[in-house]
Order: sequence, then structure tokens, then C-alpha cells
Amino acid sequence: MTKRLLALFLMTAAPLSALAANLDVEPIPDLPLNNVPRTPAAENVPTESAWKFSLGGGASYAPRYEGAANDRMRFMPLLEASYKDGKAFISLLRGMGYNFSDERDTQYGVRLAPGYGRWQSDDPRLNGTGDIRFIPEAGLFFNRRFAPWYVSSGISTGSHGVHAELGAGINFPLSTADRLRLGTNLNWGDGRFNQTYFGVTPEQAAASGYVLTTYNAGAGIKDYALTANWLHNYSREWFSNGGVSYKWLTGPALQSPLVQRRGMESVNFLVGYRF
Repeated sequence: MTKRLLALFLMTAAPLSALAANLDVEPIPDLPLNNVPRTPAAENVPTESAWKFSLGGGASYAPRYEGAANDRMRFMPLLEASYKDGKAFISLLRGMGYNFSDERDTQYGVRLAPGYGRWQSDDPRLNGTGDIRFIPEAGLFFNRRFAPWYVSSGISTGSHGVHAELGAGINFPLSTADRLRLGTNLNWGDGRFNQTYFGVTPEQAAASGYVLTTYNAGAGIKDYALTANWLHNYSREWFSNGGVSYKWLTGPALQSPLVQRRGMESVNFLVGYRF
């Protein structure tokens, strides 16, 4: 039964992993350094259940793939559950995992999430490259808050390779109902990971009609970004969250023949209900 539930979760979450790659999505919920933080008012309200849920949806406007010349609109569902203030969590966008820390300002633990996928049909530039299938990735995370500042980090591995992210920023209230988070982050990939998403094999170059040239992507930092998120609470239950980010490709990613532009913007907005 457990294996069936895990497989069902990964199948449901897999189509969203490419979306998460273009959004400012932190590893776990419940610290105010993520997309749907709790408000101080909500933290002080007793609850009858150790479980907390967030449901909702919205839309994002982001590149068709990393380095694409064109953007597209996508539906962005929100479905999250956390147990005992985030000790355990499950999310369509963030995956599932466990936080071993008992400190309010520190998180470290393990998680399982679907790796990024990409379809050849997403953009004409990808013709000949084939599809990149969704695969499960196991990872570790560590987040620390030094109010109002925070740092976040994570590393994940799967059959597509190893990649890591490091972020930092500031999170502060604008009012009793509004919270703003400004941050920056960078992402690193090993040779296998960068080759999967930015490399071009001789077979792929031939399949593209030699529109693409052969390229071997090595290990290195592949991008860095600036991000901003605004959370508004309409009530204890209802909230909205909007985010903008601008990402610059660099290193082995930037040299790829698949990349048509270095800088990429993304915008997302969602409305949710927590209980």
C-alpha cells in the first residue's frame, strides 16, 4: 500500500516539476522563507489537529524551458500538507520529506521529489532532443533563519545527475496582513545533470537536422536569480501569494546551443485556503 501511494504521488507531482524549476519554490513549508508561510496570527491560534493543509491554485508565466526564447502560461495547483509544524510534509511542488530539527529557526532533513522533466514538443528548438522523463530524486536540505534574514540550501540526486541550490534573503512584514520576501539564489549541477538538460549528443544533433551542434556540458554553476514574493492574508484561512523572479544562465548552461536567451523572467500568482 505504501509503495502504491508513493507511486501515485510521484505520478501526480511529476508534471509539476518543470513548473517548480521556474518558480521560487523552497524545499519545505512552514518557515516564512517559502511560498506559503504561516502568519504570526495563525501561529498563535490553537489547533485541534497536528495536520495543516493548504489548497488552492493559480497561474504562472515562465519560459517554455530553461533558455527558451518564448514563455507560456501554466496552471499552478496548490496542494500541501504538513504534520506537527512541518516535521513531515507533502506537496505537489516541493515533494515529500521530514524535518529532523526541533528548533523553530532551523530546518534540516530529507526529501523525495520528482526530478525535472522536459518534452521535445515544448518548443521547436528542442526538435531532435527527445523527451526527458520524470524520475524520483532523493535529497537533503538545510535552512536557517536569522530574523529577518534567512539562508536556504538543498542537494538532490537521481538518474539525471546531482544538483544543488543555495539561497539567501530577507523576509519582513509590511503590515499585519502582508509579508514581503526578497532573495537571491544560485544552482549548481554535476556533469550528468547539466548534460541532461543542456548537452547535445551527436545523435540529437543529427536528429535536429544539424540545427543544433554537438555540445558536452560539464559540471558547474548553471544559473543565479533574484526573487521577490508577496503574501497577503485576507483572513486566517484565505491568502494569496504573488512572485516574480529573474534568472541568468551562466557557465556550462549558457554555452548550450539549446539556450536562446540568457536572462529569463517568471511571474506567478495563486490563491489558497489553509485549514
